[in-house]
Amino acid sequence: MRVLANVVFGLSLCLSAPVAAQDTVPLPVRIDGPVRIELNLTKSERRDDGPEQRATFTYEVALSKADEDGLRSAVWRLTHVDGESVEPGTSPSPDLRMTVDATLTPVSLDNLAEVISAARRQMEASGELDEAGASSLEALARLSPETAAAMFARDATMIALGQGTDLFLGEDNPYETEGALPWGGVSVLMIGNYRLVEHQAASGRAVVRWSQEIDPASLIEALPALVEGLLGEKVKRDDSSDFADKMRAAMRNARFENDRHCELTIETATGLAGKVDCLTVIEMVVGDEAGRRETRLIATQRLLP
Repeated sequence: MRVLANVVFGLSLCLSAPVAAQDTVPLPVRIDGPVRIELNLTKSERRDDGPEQRATFTYEVALSKADEDGLRSAVWRLTHVDGESVEPGTSPSPDLRMTVDATLTPVSLDNLAEVISAARRQMEASGELDEAGASSLEALARLSPETAAAMFARDATMIALGQGTDLFLGEDNPYETEGALPWGGVSVLMIGNYRLVEHQAASGRAVVRWSQEIDPASLIEALPALVEGLLGEKVKRDDSSDFADKMRAAMRNARFENDRHCELTIETATGLAGKVDCLTVIEMVVGDEAGRRETRLIATQRLLP
């Protein structure tokens, strides 16, 4: 997906008139392994006009040597929360044991049972393990390791976005993929783009910008199913066709946004994203109802001696 646009563009060059040669800038991960990485995450969230909630987490990531297929094992171990040391036996988060590809993007979560057991203990301690909670845990236990990685390793996926790219400097590299709406029920076409905006060979630094948003035409097609999903339980509960009609009318002028923008600074000596800054904006306006959520992830990582 990251290099498909480059391949198409390269073919078009072969079929056109001769032009000055231009090379892509490959940014592979250059780590033999095994190594340890210090990873710092600052995560913040703001809903509507409410106050910003922020927390900082520090992980020690143990990364194995790559196998012949380029796959590695990665273990994320939480060491600090908001600057306070976390003891292994009292950590609020279990280790995440993953298999990652050559770009360090997670492809599977390998200790899902351990993660679910930790979640169960936390729910029991807080008194939240009711029937609905137990059903949710059972549903999680049925996930495949690959699907579980998409759910539990989102931060690792975001950090790896700019690692392993191979792009032309200053050119957009768009792609399309299916994505689920955060309001539930339906999938839509998401339009993504990569752009290498800076490459300084002397300083060993490159900057990649990535974005993803909903395709407007796809969203319009998905609206009927989205309406039914939002209406479902309300209509069943109230048996109100009048409410359903009003809701459908309001949805005709509704506005939805699900946009992500990231800037990733790559240290070319290692291929690691030395700094990642990602902002996600989710917004929905339906009639007189409106909701907005902004989440931001700032990450830094460095090799430990």
